[in-house]
Amino acid sequence: MRLKDKKAVVTGAGQGIGKAIALGLAREGCDVVVNDILEDLVEECVREIQEETGRKALPAVGDVSQRDTAVKIRDLMQREFGRIDIMLNNAGIMISGLVVDYREEDWDKIFAVNAKSVFLMCKILGKVMVEQKYGKIVNVSSIGAKDGDKNQAAYAATKAAVQNFSRSLSKEMILHNVHVNSICPGIVQTELGKVNLDTEEKRQFFINKVPRGRLSVPEDMVGLTVFLCSDESDYVVGQAINVDGGILYF
Repeated sequence: MRLKDKKAVVTGAGQGIGKAIALGLAREGCDVVVNDILEDLVEECVREIQEETGRKALPAVGDVSQRDTAVKIRDLMQREFGRIDIMLNNAGIMISGLVVDYREEDWDKIFAVNAKSVFLMCKILGKVMVEQKYGKIVNVSSIGAKDGDKNQAAYAATKAAVQNFSRSLSKEMILHNVHVNSICPGIVQTELGKVNLDTEEKRQFFINKVPRGRLSVPEDMVGLTVFLCSDESDYVVGQAINVDGGILYF
């Protein structure tokens, strides 16, 4: 119960990494606001948190690339919890394609969801953390930010934006006792990750690249995230930590 009675929000928490982290935070004692764009996925995650952990879980359906959603989440947390201790920005999409064929509207969309949403949440909810002189922000980047692959230049660019935004923001926010870090998942078995794993040949290719010897699952992201959201990480500032089974820098 390292996060007992802390108040957290997780974006993109309807499935995959976001859902695993939302449940992981609740198991450590957090009350959690669950955000996603699909109401049925949000309600299912809320139900699982309540039934499994007994912690308070609140739904916040909406598109976090829109300012109004971030405002709604901020107002909900202040009204129901009185504070915002933890912000986990995980919402993301994948639109693959070669740069020469990439549609401008897809570039704008992937940047809106993957990067602009992080800016909006950190701007609007981060101000509350600054005022209360406490907060933990974890932004989900990717190993693609450090070593992008073909067909994924736009995705890699968004995740590099998240990583470097987090580094810069950490220098502003630490002055107010608000810690900002990012995590960089590798090849994870999620709906988003299916683009890399849609054939057995691709699965085996990536398994062979991982020194750990297996593909990642969403639950692999929970331990580090809990640490970064806890007081144990008070001297960790502005880091972008790989959770990839050793694919990079092994």
